[in-house]
Amino acid sequence: MKKIKILQAGDLHFDTPFKDLNKNIALISKEELLEVFSKIIDIAMENSVDILLLTGDIFDNLTVNKKTLIFIKNQIEKINNIRVFISPGNHDPYNEKSFYKMINWPDNVYIFKGNLESVVIEELKTVVFGSAFNEHHVRKGMLKNITVNNDYINIMTIHGDISNTDEGNDYNPITLKDIGSSGLDYIAIGHRHNFSGILRENNTYYAYAGCPQGRGFDELDNKGIIIGEISKGAVDLSFHRTSKRNYYVKEIDISNSVSYEDIKLKIISSLNEEERKNNLYKIILKGEIEPFINLKEDVILDKVKDDFYFVKVIDKTEVKLDFDKISKDYSIKGVYAKKLLEKMEEEDCNKELLKMALKLGIQCLSYEEVNLNDYK
Repeated sequence: MKKIKILQAGDLHFDTPFKDLNKNIALISKEELLEVFSKIIDIAMENSVDILLLTGDIFDNLTVNKKTLIFIKNQIEKINNIRVFISPGNHDPYNEKSFYKMINWPDNVYIFKGNLESVVIEELKTVVFGSAFNEHHVRKGMLKNITVNNDYINIMTIHGDISNTDEGNDYNPITLKDIGSSGLDYIAIGHRHNFSGILRENNTYYAYAGCPQGRGFDELDNKGIIIGEISKGAVDLSFHRTSKRNYYVKEIDISNSVSYEDIKLKIISSLNEEERKNNLYKIILKGEIEPFINLKEDVILDKVKDDFYFVKVIDKTEVKLDFDKISKDYSIKGVYAKKLLEKMEEEDCNKELLKMALKLGIQCLSYEEVNLNDYK
């Protein structure tokens, strides 16, 4: 049975601003995105891949460094024996202002430029279908009216968002019906930044590889590419990690801590040292603390920052209350606490806001200094 080997990657977002990070780490992260792309090219060569499918959002919006364009071209020139297909996405649509037009692409690269089209690769007995965003929004699905060659392997690279209806989103809505009726053997999809698993609808396999390197705390854990073989009606594909470092969000219970040193110890002891030194963390402090403890995020951050590659600290602790004592407390503090606790029992209340108000109010009434900027 004829087989082809593919590598699927996308959503690199070169020269993204990394707004979650400080200036120095942001600059390093931009460079590391280039390292990750170089690693992808190396994987393609080491595994003798036939086809590299780049599923869009290679660039990020309106700016890109000229050296990034030169770097991309130089890397792809290293794989001149591998066919490369690119389907521009919503962040890098193919139009007159497109960065795709600023690179003199090698002969092995094919960029889809608009509506659905196909390229026949005779030596591989394969047809590659694809399309491109021409604007930042595509409100009608482009995965329509496909005519496959049943004697060939039929694959597609496309940027889009799985939807329940034909007009269900602004990013080329793709329905499962579209996928299942396409007749394609495999569809490589870009747009979502998490690996979807290798999925199947009728006789068509499809998957999001996700992004190969996380860019913020909404892109957690391992990131990577998809690599493997496709044959007529079957696939042998798997996820391969490419991320140099990962983003993590960790909740840490600091109940019963009475000092910043206690809190630091709980944070540090909760995480592996090697992981801390090589990844980016958002630490969310949880648990109940005494009313007199007025935590300041910036103080905690200063205590722990040297133990991490990068860390943010968010205080989500709650004030520790003795409910029996409150029920008998007729002071202003007691009445205030009872009123807010009663309010929290209502179905349509904003519990998070009320919890914040309870914590802030109890600290104020406990004669502790409270900075309202900590609660924005």
